[in-house]
Amino acid sequence: MAPVAETQLTSSVARRFVDALRAVEDQGDPEAMAGLATADTRWTSSGAAHSSTGAEGAREFWDAYRRAYGDITSHFTTVTETDSRAVLEWVSTGHHHDGQPVRYVGITVLDLGDDAVDEVRLYFDTTAARAVATEGSGDAEAAGDMLDDTTAASGRNSGLAP
Repeated sequence: MAPVAETQLTSSVARRFVDALRAVEDQGDPEAMAGLATADTRWTSSGAAHSSTGAEGAREFWDAYRRAYGDITSHFTTVTETDSRAVLEWVSTGHHHDGQPVRYVGITVLDLGDDAVDEVRLYFDTTAARAVATEGSGDAEAAGDMLDDTTAASGRNSGLAP
C-alpha cells in the first residue's frame, strides 16, 4: 500500500496541524489547534462570513467545523511544502446530523511560523456538501433539516453547511 500523503510532511508544524485535525474530528477537541496559534494567527474558510484570530478563534473555528457534522474524517491525498507554506489536498467524508452522507474535497493552505501557524485558509465547494445532504438536489430548504437546534448556527456560521 502506498504511504498516506500526510506521512510525507516534513514540517513539524504541518504535522502537528494534521494531528490536531484528527483530535477535532475524532474527539471534538480543538485544544491542539489552539496550541498551534499565536495571538495573530488567522483561521479562514471559503464558506465563512469572517475569519477568526488567535487561540480562542481557533477553538471557535474548529468547534464550529466539528459541530456541523454528525461525524467527519479528512483524508489527505497530496501535500506540497516549502519552508514557509504547506498545501494539503483532502477529501472529507462523514454524515450530517440527519444521517445523510457527506463527501467533499478541498485544500488547506498553512502559512508556517517557527513553531505555530501564521494563517490557515480552507478552500472547498460548500455546494458539494449540500448536494449530497439533499440527495443531489442542492435544495437549501431540504438541507436546513440536517442540523439540530444546537448546531444550526454553528454550521451556518462555519460555512460548512447551508
